[in-house]
Amino acid sequence: MSVLAPRGRGPVRCQESDATQLEGMMAPSPPSPEATAALAAAEAPMQFDMINREWQQLSQQDNFDGFRIEAANAVTKYIQAAHTLFMGTQMRECGYIYQFGPAFQSEDQRTVLVARCGLDGGVNGRVIQKLGQSWDFKASTNSHLKDPQRNMHEGSLDYNGKTLAFGGKLAWQGAWLLGGAMTRKITPSLYLGGDLTIVAVNGVTSIGQIGARWCPSSKDVFTAAVSRTPDPKSPMGTNLHECRFQYVRRLSERLSLGSEFKISHPDRESAMSLAYEYTFRNSRIQGLLDSEGKVSCCVSDFTGFGFSGMIDYVRSDYKFGIVMHVLPQPEGQPPQ
Repeated sequence: MSVLAPRGRGPVRCQESDATQLEGMMAPSPPSPEATAALAAAEAPMQFDMINREWQQLSQQDNFDGFRIEAANAVTKYIQAAHTLFMGTQMRECGYIYQFGPAFQSEDQRTVLVARCGLDGGVNGRVIQKLGQSWDFKASTNSHLKDPQRNMHEGSLDYNGKTLAFGGKLAWQGAWLLGGAMTRKITPSLYLGGDLTIVAVNGVTSIGQIGARWCPSSKDVFTAAVSRTPDPKSPMGTNLHECRFQYVRRLSERLSLGSEFKISHPDRESAMSLAYEYTFRNSRIQGLLDSEGKVSCCVSDFTGFGFSGMIDYVRSDYKFGIVMHVLPQPEGQPPQ
């Protein structure tokens, strides 16, 4: 049975939710680096799980194997139907998976509904509803007919104010989980926050984390976090403490570099990761290298083509994949 990790690490599950991927297909494009820098001083504090969002953007890659084709069809102005076909993948014994699901986004972009089901037995759904100007309600469900460990149901309510952001979460993933997080904007460049998750395993188990974010300029971001989790290797129920430090430097409008160092106590294990991202006019390249023997790269062309490669020397895990996106034409433009 897997247990949900602290906010910012996400739940322990076999693969990323396909409903989340489909949601991103309908979301508006991210702002330019110039707009991000101009709004940095006036932005509201982010939720705690996004306090190191720049490092997440560099390090969290969509690494897959085989060939994947994704096609989206505009059913109406607000509804899309998405099809995904995996071929030559290790995620299923037969080597292929077909998935289908609709996505809905209201005209004011305050309501988003996403669903996905596949031949592998997985059914995913997600709801995002904005309440007023400061509240967001989110609910998601992941169900799998053949792998009970992938069953998860979660609901959360988040508040984003001018200097304060907090949220609460209730989830079921083989056990009940109750969590809360808060982030405070101390100065225009300094953020402090933390989270606490209570898990109904072996009585009551708690997972806690505190963190900080410092942006001395529009090109430099420092983040740090200290977490406490139950040590799965210890039969005595002791806790494992881990410190993580991340630094991201935007060298230019196109190139960003980042690094992460983590160390844990009392096992005294440490690791370091280096990541980069380079954005061309019509494509983007992401790469990651860490001291645990993992090398990965992801290339995506904005016209709909991309590939992914990952080598994990320690676990002898090798993945290489190609993806093609077939997206609907923007309204008012003839098909190409």
